[in-house]
Amino acid sequence: MVKVDLIQPRHNYAPAVSESALGHVYMPTSLLTAAARLIAAGVDVELHDENIKPMQLSSSYVGINLLGAPYIPEVIKLQKEIDERVQEKAIYLLGGQVVSSSPNGLSQKQFKRLFGDSAYNGNDDKTLASVLGIEAGMLSPPEITSLIPAYEKIPDEMMKMYLSKEFGLYVSQGCMFHCDFCGANRTILDTTGKPIIQAEEVYRNPKIIKDDLEYLVKKAKSFGIKELNIYMSNLDTFQKPHKLNEFAYAVKDVKQSNPGFEIRLRGLSTPALYLNARDKHANYIGNLVEAGFHTAGFGVDGMTPQVWKGVHKEINDEKRCLEAIQSARRDFGIIPEILMVFGHVGVDTEKTLKLACEFTQAMVDTYEAVPRPHVAKNFIPGNKGWIYPGNVKAIELLLKNPESFQGLDFTSLASPLTHPDGRLRELTNHYYKEICNIEGNTTQWVMPITPDLTPKQIEEVKKSNKWKYDR
Repeated sequence: MVKVDLIQPRHNYAPAVSESALGHVYMPTSLLTAAARLIAAGVDVELHDENIKPMQLSSSYVGINLLGAPYIPEVIKLQKEIDERVQEKAIYLLGGQVVSSSPNGLSQKQFKRLFGDSAYNGNDDKTLASVLGIEAGMLSPPEITSLIPAYEKIPDEMMKMYLSKEFGLYVSQGCMFHCDFCGANRTILDTTGKPIIQAEEVYRNPKIIKDDLEYLVKKAKSFGIKELNIYMSNLDTFQKPHKLNEFAYAVKDVKQSNPGFEIRLRGLSTPALYLNARDKHANYIGNLVEAGFHTAGFGVDGMTPQVWKGVHKEINDEKRCLEAIQSARRDFGIIPEILMVFGHVGVDTEKTLKLACEFTQAMVDTYEAVPRPHVAKNFIPGNKGWIYPGNVKAIELLLKNPESFQGLDFTSLASPLTHPDGRLRELTNHYYKEICNIEGNTTQWVMPITPDLTPKQIEEVKKSNKWKYDR
């Protein structure tokens, strides 16, 4: 039986282990999903979370989970550390959306350039099976795979840490929309506006979700924990109301069989699809709230029709955004978060940035909304900008200086790499900080690492960013 060590790298803003044994403790659900699929295929799996305990490898097959572009330099450093430790050359299986093989993602050449010839894309089932010497058909689809076999691999002391904090629950994946700045699994358009990939939301089997949740509740109760705080994986919670309702009933069933135990849920939503669900299936939203749903992160992502059209988010308009935020609070007692990804290169202006800031402030003042600002990045692996010809030189500079992938973090300030126009960069950072200063904001802005920084300056940036986890 082949054996694989699966690693969750230490958070890129965590202090050194010598300063704090613990980094950012957060259950690595995507890594556990990969683990469960491998276990079901007959692979022997060991789990390691560098945020809790340094890895102790037992195999030359090493899987590593990347939580976005900022983890690219962390994985490169981890590979060097592992190569120095193991006698037999390690074979790396890398997973996570940022290394997906989408048309807008890292090319095979870019992937090998960053991670070396001994690294393979673990997101691709055929590649994964070939490297491990198993049948591709043995890897069950993730939406019908229970995570319980992976949960059972987690020592109790670690599981207690995970369940004492908010954690991600795999409910669904995929988004029908095609916002340019997003690097997630979504619909992708060609240069003429026609879909290359027409994505749709795919839900996990509700019975499997129920069984997994029942397991986690029982574990929590054994630790004396009285509630679970869950972030739903849905890219747009109200895309498929009927499937969402099935999920709500699954959660309610678990709560009913565990009286007195609380389950709290939050997720993301486009304003338009929330309004559609409210108008056609208000009882479904009511069921979700009864299941524990308390916060909806509404993707406002700019202001004015010109901005939304410029980033292919035409589904938004100011009236819909306002009505969704108002209705969530008034009709269902749902806390509205204002997800404001703005500072879009070639689209935003001083006027639109100011309007975005003013809209956020008004929603906070009027509806007690929670500000959640982020800076749009001109290019990240997976978004439209990654394959835009005008970004070739900037991306080449990034590939030569992989530590600068940290500057693609959406919580990072705009930099000369991502926002070459000095005036837009200055205005973006000004209004980003303005929203971060609004009472109730939950985003911690960080400094970017860029190719022009000296080693000493990079260390200063890292020092400034320490502990600044986004949740």
